[in-house]
Amino acid sequence: MKRLAMVVLGAGFVVVLGCGTQNYEYRLEDTINQRKYQKRLDDNLTDAPTKGKLEELQIYVRPPRNMTGPTQTFQMTVVEPGKFDVESSFIEQDKQSLHILGRVKRPKTPAKKGTAPAESTPRGDFNTDVVELVKNVYGVELNVADFKEEKKQNNTFKYKLIDLNAKNVQIYLYGTKTSPYEVALIFEYPKAEHNALNSRIGLCLESFAVGEKARRAFAGGEADEEPAGEGPGEEPSTPAPL
Repeated sequence: MKRLAMVVLGAGFVVVLGCGTQNYEYRLEDTINQRKYQKRLDDNLTDAPTKGKLEELQIYVRPPRNMTGPTQTFQMTVVEPGKFDVESSFIEQDKQSLHILGRVKRPKTPAKKGTAPAESTPRGDFNTDVVELVKNVYGVELNVADFKEEKKQNNTFKYKLIDLNAKNVQIYLYGTKTSPYEVALIFEYPKAEHNALNSRIGLCLESFAVGEKARRAFAGGEADEEPAGEGPGEEPSTPAPL
């Protein structure tokens, strides 16, 4: 009987040891894959700007490699002041550009008693306002309904490619009417550069983050690491009040 018990105990120990080894190997492989992916990001993207409106609003974007910015002024077109909360452009001269427009819904600080509220620029639906801007810049017919859903890692966008003969314009819309963040990323480049740049654009979109994920990424952490209570399907944390 004792011998049987020892055999059973020994078999159980082997099973536990085997499970532990498999778990270690899985974690090791996962770590190696993460490092390889991080190297791929670093080889193909620039660092996210750590000063300015994007960091202030917790919008984390790593533009494709060789782009510089944000430029002093928004390069896509003249935008009515107050239409968006952020307008940023990144440029590689004569090759590619990335234009970012965003709105962040933040609780407003109550106005002081007796102070009249300041007049603000009228805002419509974010996606509609972006589409109207794009239509005016490029002289194309475009509607929000033309956009198709596209997923990049844990980020979901509405996407549309505009073919302008000599160049392509790729538009990605992030967020919904009810989410704290709504962001548009507009990539423009010569059509001949599509194969060379498209993978970098994909990595830029995969590493994109807002809210708490962006805060962690700006601090040097991994944007995809989920803290307790915040899963990939949940809305980003509400930004600080204005």
